[in-house]
Amino acid sequence: MSIENKISRRNFLKGSAAAGAALGASKIGAPIYARVRNPNDVINVGVIGTGSRGNYLMDRMRKVDNVVITDLCDIYSPHLEQAWERNGKKGRKYNDYRKLLEQKDIDAVFVVTPLRFHVSQSIDALSAGKHIFCEKSLAYTVKEANDIVRAVHSSGLKFLVGYSRWTNQTEMIKDLVKKGAIGKVHHIFTHYHRNNTWVRFTGDPKWFRRLNWRLYWEYCGGQMTELVSHQITALNYVIDSHPISAIGTGAVDFYHEYNRETWDNVDVIFEYPDGLKVNSTSNFMNAKMGNSIEYLGTNGTIEPYRNKIRLYWETQTKHLQSLGIKGAYIKLGQSLKVSEEAVKVPGTEIEVPGERKNLVVHFFDCLRNDIEPVINVEEGRISSIQALLANKAIRLGRKVTWDEMLAEG
Repeated sequence: MSIENKISRRNFLKGSAAAGAALGASKIGAPIYARVRNPNDVINVGVIGTGSRGNYLMDRMRKVDNVVITDLCDIYSPHLEQAWERNGKKGRKYNDYRKLLEQKDIDAVFVVTPLRFHVSQSIDALSAGKHIFCEKSLAYTVKEANDIVRAVHSSGLKFLVGYSRWTNQTEMIKDLVKKGAIGKVHHIFTHYHRNNTWVRFTGDPKWFRRLNWRLYWEYCGGQMTELVSHQITALNYVIDSHPISAIGTGAVDFYHEYNRETWDNVDVIFEYPDGLKVNSTSNFMNAKMGNSIEYLGTNGTIEPYRNKIRLYWETQTKHLQSLGIKGAYIKLGQSLKVSEEAVKVPGTEIEVPGERKNLVVHFFDCLRNDIEPVINVEEGRISSIQALLANKAIRLGRKVTWDEMLAEG
């Protein structure tokens, strides 16, 4: 099944005429890919949200040739001043992002604010004619997820979503799964485990809730949108699908301070087409499992591990390691003796070649060369809806279907 089998790009575009009129009327300037052909031309960037993640992305931007951070915005003045200092005391500063968007010389905007504001700020930026790098998770509601897809298609501008799935490791895993290296994949297990409270302290109590926005439903979707969404985006890409339903549980069981609302642990089972199940867990009480994922197939298991990919063969197919993985077209074999013991030692370890992929560099390549972002708005929409599906299943205490979620938009 295709990663989007319900609402196609064509269906989105049918409803985009009105959005296009609204966007087109207020655009400022031409898109950079329409007016910049010289790779030495400077790209001016505005950053909305200069907290820890915003600074991380700005550090990466400063390493890209001919990219200049010209404008900074944050409602929390200490963060804004710190980012300005870090930027060499350069750039215009704002507490209102709309003032930033009024600057006609800005070519692209990075939206690095809490989830609640991603879509509204992104649509405003599209209306101002800016290309966008938007942090994950993309949308706070299903309706927002659909709205931003229409807005992006109507604008003709570049839009990249900052999920972490674009790695050489994920590309290799996708190739292995596609070529049948571990047989038919029937289960995938993901873990995003930490041992911390997710709390950031501030000297001024009036800013506690805003700076600790991940603790409150008003601003985000908790662990599913802020952590697990990275993993479901990656595995959906690998298997080229999305779930048809979900059930789950979650609660605030350990960290009750500060009127915390978002759960400190979640366990969700996603049901995919053709019997595939994905079990996703996240907790803040034990970090042993870390950020990990396993693909279980009839012939073996794939486990990403640091800069390697480990393959664990099932007992009846362990001889397959002698065949190597070139071409990865492996048929199920049968050894003379079958054991029921767990397979704990990898049969094969594959080194992941090449440098780590850089989404920030890729984003600017998209602008200069008029290419489609590797993680686009449609993929962001799917991941957002899946995270919201999990949260709804947990809240209602029952199975929730994909079609039920689509009816919300």
